[in-house]
Amino acid sequence: MSSETLRLALCQHDTVWENAPETLRRIDSPVRRFCEKARPDILLFPEAFSTGFTMNPAQAEPEDGPSATWLRGIASGCSVAVIASVPTVVKDTDGEECRYNRCRFITPDGREEIYDKRHLFATSGESPAFSHGKSRTTVSYKGWRIELNVCYDLRFPVWSRNTGELYDLLINIANWPDSRIEAAQILLRARAVENACYAAFCNRIGRDAICRYNGKSMILDYLGHDIARSRRVGGVRFFSSELKMEPLRHYREKFPVSRDSDRFEILI
Repeated sequence: MSSETLRLALCQHDTVWENAPETLRRIDSPVRRFCEKARPDILLFPEAFSTGFTMNPAQAEPEDGPSATWLRGIASGCSVAVIASVPTVVKDTDGEECRYNRCRFITPDGREEIYDKRHLFATSGESPAFSHGKSRTTVSYKGWRIELNVCYDLRFPVWSRNTGELYDLLINIANWPDSRIEAAQILLRARAVENACYAAFCNRIGRDAICRYNGKSMILDYLGHDIARSRRVGGVRFFSSELKMEPLRHYREKFPVSRDSDRFEILI
């Protein structure tokens, strides 16, 4: 069913390093309490939301691991679509194990779609610890087209170029350290403006074995304005906004930048 309004929310939480069960235990109650009150349509979590940005192969979970199982429980139990990334191990066609930084989109009725992170952060050893994703993923929910990005993808505008107005909302879930957070804010604003779309950036807080994180999560409109409201529930900060389709549609008709965009091919 299509909706002219999409209630979007972000969960900006700390992560217990390489301890998914403890992270999930700490955020479970705040997430359920927030959803009960705010009733979001979609709820975002940061990149590697339950383990932290670890390259430890032992932290990669199977498809039915604890993190994905918890996300499915939140989606069905709270009637909210969830988006989060989980280090995931799968077998390829030859039976060999492959690990992906896998972004999951899960709806309340159990529909699941995935996006495997394309741009791996080699500086931290993400490549070769994980395999590169090979394709973009645009999901449809309540009449909204949503493009999935993970962290470092934000630095590569060609990858998520909205040629032909393929999507209305760009999602980026991240483990973006405070030392470079201003870059993330600039990049997200650029993505929103150049693609004439809403854009959301869900980042973690706290610290891991290497970096500190200060969140600075945002929800932007197509002009680059931050339209998020924030509230704390059980010590966890949530950001939310109601996205409106009609103003976006009107802006695109008045300023049809997509019609003048370049055509190109990405070689994988």
